[in-house]
Amino acid sequence: MTTHHARAPLAVRLIIAALAALLIVVASLAAINLSAAAKFNQATQSLNANIQAAQDESTDVDTLNASQQQTDAQFAEAGSMRAVLLPQIRDAIDANAQLSQELTRITLERAEQLHNGGTDGQTQSGQSGQSSDNKSTGGLSEEQRQQVEELMQANKPSTSSDNDGTTSRNNQDQQSGTTSSNGEAKPW
Repeated sequence: MTTHHARAPLAVRLIIAALAALLIVVASLAAINLSAAAKFNQATQSLNANIQAAQDESTDVDTLNASQQQTDAQFAEAGSMRAVLLPQIRDAIDANAQLSQELTRITLERAEQLHNGGTDGQTQSGQSGQSSDNKSTGGLSEEQRQQVEELMQANKPSTSSDNDGTTSRNNQDQQSGTTSSNGEAKPW
């Protein structure tokens, strides 16, 4: 005697297949977002290290510029699938990528000054009328150091552990003067 196992009706099998396909799509999107977040974290660590290095007078500007260009590439890679990224991840990548590009611009300018203008104390002939405040005292000029400081301050909300990923809200809170008892900007 042979036994037959009952098969589910066609409609039930189609619903199960559709749910399985939906779960595969959701899992793929989650994997893409996790990968982008990991790449973003790595690029942010590199950006923070480059900002610290930019403040050090003994840092080689060419090496810093090369490292910063690699950091820009890391941010570009992290944001390469932006159409499927969560808004929080996409906004955080955009904010730090913008900071990274600004630091790259600063280091590139400084590297060009060193290669075209000679030593740190010399300036290009078109810039000889600048005040001594903008002359270099090491790896970066004072103006560039101030820009790096501003980058560091702007980068702090984007990398804090309690950041909700909405940089525009953080910027609004900082502009409105919302601070905690110890003077730090509140994340809410």
